Amino acid sequence: MARLVGRRAALAAVGAALAGTGTARADAPSRERWLWVQNGAGEEVAVAYRAGQDYNLAALARLQHLFRDLRVQTPGPIPPLLLDMLSLLQERFGYMRPIRLISGYRTPQTNAMLPHAAPNSLHMRGWAADIIVPGLSQADVCTQAMTFSNMFGFMGVGWYGSFTHIDIGPKASWARQL
Repeated sequence: MARLVGRRAALAAVGAALAGTGTARADAPSRERWLWVQNGAGEEVAVAYRAGQDYNLAALARLQHLFRDLRVQTPGPIPPLLLDMLSLLQERFGYMRPIRLISGYRTPQTNAMLPHAAPNSLHMRGWAADIIVPGLSQADVCTQAMTFSNMFGFMGVGWYGSFTHIDIGPKASWARQL
Protein backbone atom coordinates (compact mmCIF):
# COMPACT_ATOMS: atom_id res chain seq x y z
CA MET A 1 0.00 0.00 0.00
CA ALA A 2 2.88 2.39 0.74
CA ARG A 3 4.14 1.96 -2.82
CA LEU A 4 0.70 2.88 -4.18
CA VAL A 5 0.55 5.99 -2.02
CA GLY A 6 4.09 6.88 -3.10
CA ARG A 7 3.16 6.45 -6.75
CA ARG A 8 0.11 8.68 -6.28
CA ALA A 9 2.27 11.32 -4.64
CA ALA A 10 4.73 11.09 -7.54
CA LEU A 11 1.93 11.49 -10.06
CA ALA A 12 0.62 14.51 -8.14
CA ALA A 13 4.11 16.05 -8.25
CA VAL A 14 4.33 15.43 -12.00
CA GLY A 15 0.90 16.99 -12.44
CA ALA A 16 2.00 20.08 -10.52
CA ALA A 17 5.17 20.36 -12.61
CA LEU A 18 3.21 19.99 -15.83
CA ALA A 19 0.79 22.66 -14.67
CA GLY A 20 3.68 25.05 -14.14
CA THR A 21 2.77 26.71 -10.88
CA GLY A 22 1.02 23.77 -9.29
CA THR A 23 -2.22 25.72 -8.97
CA ALA A 24 -4.96 26.11 -11.53
CA ARG A 25 -7.65 28.73 -11.80
CA ALA A 26 -11.10 27.72 -12.97
CA ASP A 27 -11.12 30.48 -15.61
CA ALA A 28 -7.59 29.77 -16.87
CA PRO A 29 -7.28 28.04 -20.25
CA SER A 30 -6.06 24.44 -20.16
CA ARG A 31 -2.34 24.27 -20.81
CA GLU A 32 -1.39 22.07 -23.73
CA ARG A 33 1.44 19.54 -23.50
CA TRP A 34 3.41 19.03 -26.70
CA LEU A 35 5.77 16.38 -27.90
CA TRP A 36 7.93 16.45 -31.01
CA VAL A 37 9.44 13.04 -31.80
CA GLN A 38 11.15 11.38 -34.75
CA ASN A 39 11.64 7.60 -34.90
CA GLY A 40 14.25 5.43 -36.62
CA ALA A 41 12.08 5.11 -39.73
CA GLY A 42 12.28 8.88 -40.20
CA GLU A 43 8.64 9.40 -39.24
CA GLU A 44 7.99 12.52 -37.25
CA VAL A 45 5.11 13.72 -35.09
CA ALA A 46 4.78 17.11 -33.43
CA VAL A 47 1.51 17.17 -31.56
CA ALA A 48 -0.36 18.58 -28.59
CA TYR A 49 -1.30 15.30 -26.94
CA ARG A 50 -2.82 16.77 -23.78
CA ALA A 51 -4.78 19.85 -22.69
CA GLY A 52 -5.00 20.17 -18.94
CA GLN A 53 -5.88 16.69 -17.70
CA ASP A 54 -7.53 15.65 -20.98
CA TYR A 55 -5.57 13.52 -23.42
CA ASN A 56 -6.18 13.77 -27.17
CA LEU A 57 -6.91 10.19 -28.25
CA ALA A 58 -6.02 10.84 -31.91
CA ALA A 59 -2.66 12.31 -30.86
CA LEU A 60 -2.02 9.34 -28.53
CA ALA A 61 -2.74 6.97 -31.43
CA ARG A 62 -0.23 8.81 -33.64
CA LEU A 63 2.40 8.62 -30.91
CA GLN A 64 1.64 4.94 -30.27
CA HIS A 65 2.29 4.25 -33.95
CA LEU A 66 5.54 6.24 -33.83
CA PHE A 67 6.74 4.37 -30.71
CA ARG A 68 6.01 0.94 -32.26
CA ASP A 69 8.50 -1.91 -32.55
CA LEU A 70 9.91 -1.08 -36.00
CA ARG A 71 11.39 -4.55 -36.48
CA VAL A 72 7.95 -6.18 -36.62
CA GLN A 73 5.75 -3.08 -37.08
CA THR A 74 3.86 -3.82 -33.87
CA PRO A 75 2.48 -1.00 -31.73
CA GLY A 76 2.45 -1.45 -28.00
CA PRO A 77 1.00 0.47 -25.10
CA ILE A 78 2.02 4.09 -24.71
CA PRO A 79 1.48 5.25 -21.12
CA PRO A 80 0.69 8.96 -20.98
CA LEU A 81 3.09 9.29 -18.03
CA LEU A 82 6.03 8.38 -20.31
CA LEU A 83 4.88 11.03 -22.79
CA ASP A 84 4.61 13.53 -19.94
CA MET A 85 8.21 12.84 -18.86
CA LEU A 86 9.50 13.18 -22.42
CA SER A 87 7.49 16.39 -22.86
CA LEU A 88 8.96 17.85 -19.67
CA LEU A 89 12.44 16.97 -20.88
CA GLN A 90 11.81 18.49 -24.28
CA GLU A 91 10.31 21.60 -22.69
CA ARG A 92 13.43 22.00 -20.55
CA PHE A 93 15.47 22.13 -23.77
CA GLY A 94 13.12 24.63 -25.40
CA TYR A 95 11.38 22.47 -28.04
CA MET A 96 14.13 23.51 -30.45
CA ARG A 97 14.52 20.07 -32.00
CA PRO A 98 12.71 16.75 -32.07
CA ILE A 99 13.55 13.95 -29.69
CA ARG A 100 15.00 11.10 -31.73
CA LEU A 101 13.49 7.84 -30.57
CA ILE A 102 16.01 5.01 -30.83
CA SER A 103 13.72 2.44 -29.20
CA GLY A 104 10.24 2.64 -27.75
CA TYR A 105 7.98 -0.37 -27.43
CA ARG A 106 9.61 -3.76 -28.04
CA THR A 107 7.94 -7.11 -28.48
CA PRO A 108 9.41 -9.88 -26.31
CA GLN A 109 10.88 -11.42 -29.49
CA THR A 110 12.69 -8.22 -30.46
CA ASN A 111 13.89 -7.70 -26.90
CA ALA A 112 15.29 -11.26 -26.79
CA MET A 113 17.32 -10.75 -29.96
CA LEU A 114 19.02 -7.55 -28.76
CA PRO A 115 22.41 -8.34 -27.24
CA HIS A 116 22.36 -5.92 -24.30
CA ALA A 117 18.61 -5.78 -23.54
CA ALA A 118 17.47 -6.66 -20.04
CA PRO A 119 15.29 -9.79 -20.03
CA ASN A 120 12.54 -7.92 -18.15
CA SER A 121 12.99 -4.64 -20.00
CA LEU A 122 10.31 -2.02 -19.42
CA HIS A 123 10.37 -1.48 -23.21
CA MET A 124 8.18 -4.60 -23.44
CA ARG A 125 5.48 -2.79 -21.42
CA GLY A 126 5.87 0.43 -23.40
CA TRP A 127 7.21 2.11 -20.26
CA ALA A 128 10.64 3.06 -21.69
CA ALA A 129 12.24 5.09 -24.43
CA ASP A 130 15.84 5.26 -25.61
CA ILE A 131 16.39 8.77 -26.94
CA ILE A 132 18.80 11.27 -28.39
CA VAL A 133 18.23 15.02 -28.43
CA PRO A 134 20.17 16.21 -31.50
CA GLY A 135 22.52 19.07 -30.82
CA LEU A 136 22.78 18.30 -27.10
CA SER A 137 25.28 16.10 -25.35
CA GLN A 138 23.83 12.89 -23.97
CA ALA A 139 25.45 13.84 -20.66
CA ASP A 140 23.20 16.94 -20.56
CA VAL A 141 20.11 14.92 -21.52
CA CYS A 142 20.90 12.29 -18.90
CA THR A 143 21.61 14.90 -16.21
CA GLN A 144 18.26 16.59 -16.81
CA ALA A 145 16.43 13.24 -16.75
CA MET A 146 18.20 12.42 -13.45
CA THR A 147 17.02 15.78 -12.07
CA PHE A 148 13.42 14.81 -12.87
CA SER A 149 13.94 11.34 -11.40
CA ASN A 150 15.17 12.89 -8.14
CA MET A 151 12.40 15.49 -8.16
CA PHE A 152 9.56 13.00 -8.72
CA GLY A 153 10.97 9.98 -6.88
CA PHE A 154 10.61 7.57 -9.80
CA MET A 155 12.06 7.03 -13.30
CA GLY A 156 14.86 4.84 -14.44
CA VAL A 157 17.60 6.74 -16.24
CA GLY A 158 20.42 5.01 -18.06
CA TRP A 159 23.31 6.66 -19.85
CA TYR A 160 24.70 4.58 -22.70
CA GLY A 161 27.07 7.20 -24.09
CA SER A 162 25.35 7.55 -27.46
CA PHE A 163 21.78 7.62 -26.11
CA THR A 164 19.79 8.01 -22.89
CA HIS A 165 17.27 5.48 -21.57
CA ILE A 166 14.24 6.86 -19.71
CA ASP A 167 11.54 4.73 -18.13
CA ILE A 168 8.63 5.27 -15.78
CA GLY A 169 9.54 2.43 -13.47
CA PRO A 170 11.10 2.72 -10.02
CA LYS A 171 13.85 5.26 -9.43
CA ALA A 172 17.15 3.85 -10.72
CA SER A 173 20.22 5.01 -12.60
CA TRP A 174 23.10 3.35 -14.40
CA ALA A 175 25.74 3.96 -17.04
CA ARG A 176 27.05 1.61 -19.71
CA GLN A 177 29.16 2.12 -22.75
CA LEU A 178 28.00 -0.07 -25.65
